[in-house]
Amino acid sequence: MNQTDEILYEVFKGNQDYIGSHDKSYFNTFKNSQNPKIALLTCSDSRVQTSIFGIDSINEIFVVRNIGNQIMPVFGSIDYAIIHLETPVLIIMGHTHCGAIKAVFSDYEDETFDIIRELDHLSIPIRHIKHRKHNFEEEWLRITEQNIDYQVKLAVKKYNPLIAKGALTVLGIIDDFTNVYDSGEGKLIIINVNGEIDPEINKNNPVFKIFDTDFKDRSFKRAVIHKNENKI
Repeated sequence: MNQTDEILYEVFKGNQDYIGSHDKSYFNTFKNSQNPKIALLTCSDSRVQTSIFGIDSINEIFVVRNIGNQIMPVFGSIDYAIIHLETPVLIIMGHTHCGAIKAVFSDYEDETFDIIRELDHLSIPIRHIKHRKHNFEEEWLRITEQNIDYQVKLAVKKYNPLIAKGALTVLGIIDDFTNVYDSGEGKLIIINVNGEIDPEINKNNPVFKIFDTDFKDRSFKRAVIHKNENKI
């Protein structure tokens, strides 16, 4: 078999195994409607998948993806999840070593027109930031955080009435598969809650009241806090 044959076999053999591991009652639970608990906007990067949540994501997570986890181009899909499906949680998830973020503060003029168009929109949340003389890894992470903050801020502006009455919580998180936050490879790091970026304040948000102290200390982190840079 060539590589394509092997890929296709793996996919459809995997599907057959999946079917065999579930009986009819499993599919009956979502045959006629969907009832996700989470709306997830994340990056298209293949290293970022819902499996990191450790749950069966079918009928649990409404997923929207694009390069750089940008909310403006997909607000219609997010509206559907929040307004029609009434998901109580919106997660905007970026990740360490994001290629789209790296491209934006590099030179991408030789990319295809459509890639340039998407990257141009991604540059909006970070173009006003004065780059500091950090090393490359520090700068990359800092700008990744700033992009997530911007996307969360747009969501908070639009869905503020739902947030205000406790019907929606918006989280900005990072899938840290490089362990840059020193909490372990693959750890989900919470950097923003409803627009608040201070980890100490977010630890005390009532939605995390059942989380223990150790879990909070490992989960609520930021590379740097610069509230003045959160302006749109």
